[in-house]
Amino acid sequence: MKENAVNRIKSFAEDLISDRRRLVRILLIILILLMALVLRIHESSKSDITIEDNTSASSSDEICVDIGGAVVKPGVYTVGPDTRLYEVIELAGGLLSNADTDSINRAEYVEDGEKIIIPSRYVPPESTGEDAAGGDMPSAEGPDEGAAPSSSADQSAGGLININSASKDELKTLSGIGDVKAEKIIEYRKSSRFRKKEDIKKVEGIGDAIYNNIKDMITV
Repeated sequence: MKENAVNRIKSFAEDLISDRRRLVRILLIILILLMALVLRIHESSKSDITIEDNTSASSSDEICVDIGGAVVKPGVYTVGPDTRLYEVIELAGGLLSNADTDSINRAEYVEDGEKIIIPSRYVPPESTGEDAAGGDMPSAEGPDEGAAPSSSADQSAGGLININSASKDELKTLSGIGDVKAEKIIEYRKSSRFRKKEDIKKVEGIGDAIYNNIKDMITV
């Protein structure tokens, strides 16, 4: 009887130990599978982040700038993020002969969406080398309506354009001033004289941007 009891106890203990080992093995297998799953999810997340970073990097590889004024081919150009102004000028065909390079810094970097205006300087007719034999002679119709006769008195010693008396053609040499704005300047001064340079902003269509580009080229 005692031997049977002892054998049963041993058998129970062995079964218990065997079951515990089996349970531990099962738990280890589950733990290994969970770790593998976590590692797989982590690697997948890193791949997604890398793709997003590459997308962001590629989107910033190019920028657009709009250049106008005294260049051969004004327009919008796509360039790299570290492009300098002189490189954009080269893309635009270079500067016109009347470009005012003293008012710009060709070594500066350009920015995405930037509007660049290359200002023009006034070139007096006397300096063009055109004379009565080969140059343009004044029209028989006379100066534009509303414009006072142009003379050396209309300009300062520095070649500035007097907005109170300059002709339409002289006004058009200013950056951003075309036929329409030149005519509006002439129309405005028929009823009101420009008392200071800033008064030109009272003319419709001439705001701070245009004024800032021409303020060093005009006088009253």
